[in-house]
Amino acid sequence: MAGLNDETGRRRKSPELLFRCTISIFSGVLTQLALLFIPLLFPLVSLLPQFLFSALALAIAIVLCQHIKRLLGIRASAPTFVLFNIIFIWAVYLSVISQAVSLSLNFIFNAELGILLFGFLRILSSDPGFDYSAISAEGSILEDGRHLEEVSSTAGGISLHISSEETALSSRRMRYCRICKAYVMGFDHHCAAFGNCIGQKNYGLFMSLLVAFIITEASYVALSYQWVNRNLIMKENISKLQYSLLMSTMNFSLLQVLWQVVFFAWHVYCACFNIRTDEWINWRRYPEFHVIVQTSPDQPSPDMRFRNPYNKGIYCNLKDFLLR
Repeated sequence: MAGLNDETGRRRKSPELLFRCTISIFSGVLTQLALLFIPLLFPLVSLLPQFLFSALALAIAIVLCQHIKRLLGIRASAPTFVLFNIIFIWAVYLSVISQAVSLSLNFIFNAELGILLFGFLRILSSDPGFDYSAISAEGSILEDGRHLEEVSSTAGGISLHISSEETALSSRRMRYCRICKAYVMGFDHHCAAFGNCIGQKNYGLFMSLLVAFIITEASYVALSYQWVNRNLIMKENISKLQYSLLMSTMNFSLLQVLWQVVFFAWHVYCACFNIRTDEWINWRRYPEFHVIVQTSPDQPSPDMRFRNPYNKGIYCNLKDFLLR
């Protein structure tokens, strides 16, 4: 009977997943078309205004896709959207740029894309450090992962609700993911783009994949710019469609690089100070980050401030991170 239920569940999920993937591909096509129209409509505009127009077109396309999905009451598959854009850029490179660059550059860029695609597919199924045994059979789980059976303790007028189970999990840096409905060791965040949690076991892979995205997209921007610049200087007959494809995908890749560099810098900061994104945002949920400070005798209630008990200094933090 259980096997029959599992089989029925899989059959129900397969059409739903297929539909979500189709919606994501549609969103990817709509996004690339929105970017494609910028160089088609403004072919004589310089690179900087085209880049700014592309950023605006991308934002409008994303908002429009979100509204359509919300109105239809459907969810898309973000990993499918990312995969579509990787393959689309690779197709544009092979059909336009690859014929105009050296054999060595062709090999290097195709190797970068191959490594990127391999890492992306690997992180989809990677184990971030799930621990389903941490969910007690005796108690229910709240949305933030706390058990309903809690003991209330009051410190200086501030009421903290901490269960013994939650304290044990905090000591192991177990955090609850609402999307995966499971505890994750060293939980940083749930990455919608990769369709998986980022935790202790796949944090290094996540950082490596971010670097791979930045390097590959920066390489594509450089090769695209070189192709466009050389053809414009030599005044060769350039196909309008080729020019528009190169400009739109170049601006798309440049926009990706800009936010990914900021995102990567944030995670380098987290590694340096041994803090997770979830812990930094939701530190009030986790008792080990609380410090009660009575600033003055006349103060009616003490302040609760942040303290990172896991910070052992930048050198030790980075050493632990690299040797993990």
